[in-house]
Amino acid sequence: MAQREEKPKMTLIAYSPEDFITKKISEIEEALKVEGYNVIWVNVDDPALAPEVLKSLGVQERVLKVLKRSSSRARVLVFPDHIFLLVHQVYEIDGGLKRERIGLILKDNLVVTVQETPEDVFGPIRESIREGEGLVRERGADYLLFALLEAIVENYVPIVERISSKMESLEAEILSRGEKRILHRIHSLRSEILFMRRTVFPLLEAFRKLELEGGRFFAGETQDYISELHDHVLEVLEILEGQRELANSLVELYYSTLSMKTNDIIRILTVVSTVFIPLTFITGLYGMNFRHMPELYWHYGYPAVLMVMLVIALGMLAYFRRKGWI
Repeated sequence: MAQREEKPKMTLIAYSPEDFITKKISEIEEALKVEGYNVIWVNVDDPALAPEVLKSLGVQERVLKVLKRSSSRARVLVFPDHIFLLVHQVYEIDGGLKRERIGLILKDNLVVTVQETPEDVFGPIRESIREGEGLVRERGADYLLFALLEAIVENYVPIVERISSKMESLEAEILSRGEKRILHRIHSLRSEILFMRRTVFPLLEAFRKLELEGGRFFAGETQDYISELHDHVLEVLEILEGQRELANSLVELYYSTLSMKTNDIIRILTVVSTVFIPLTFITGLYGMNFRHMPELYWHYGYPAVLMVMLVIALGMLAYFRRKGWI
């Protein structure tokens, strides 16, 4: 039985202002042989291919160690002839958020992206290259690297906005119902906020290092874009910090609402108990069954006692309402 041919797990996109090509490749050497294009972008969908790719490109072994380390934070490594960045893409999944590491290498006119899964947020960039829209095909590999980083950071924004929307709806639910399950949802949102903050915060240092130490890899205009990336990350972090404070406020609001409802219940029970105190006294008094109690033998004694009890109860309720206690 013939073995099933394994599909290539690398995609090559080469382009210049006038033309572009895209195809699947199985070895990085195929990309190195491409000529006549200003920029070559190789996307690797399988991390297992990373050692072979990095070795063929002459990339430092330290880069491979960073890629293999699952706990690696976002970081930048600058070498004499190439630059490496490790960042994280974030996706929404059922029950929370998922983070995927992605490595980016810039060397001469070549950009290599190494992903853990085929899914990514680079669709608009591929579309821009195919259609010749925007500045991607007009600029060099440094601008492509910036565009890839910008796509990753831009993908954080709708996720953060959806978290904000969920928090607003939760606030309304707390004020209207204050059910116990809402507290669980608040804690879930707090976890998502902390997850996003742990993902985004290291980018501040990474992009600052990229701007200061990797400046020689970028043209003058692209350096300005890198500075904007740093500012964009800072804006996302400020939003996340505001969301974190709002989440803490929602927890306080939940417990305040719960306390108010508990106080309302206690107040109602107290009113009921207070109303029944004189009624209980009257029924207890005439329930002693002493022999010499003239009222017990009065023909209208029973309805008279009921009437007195009713008047007392209504009088107390009217008094409580006038005081604003009920």
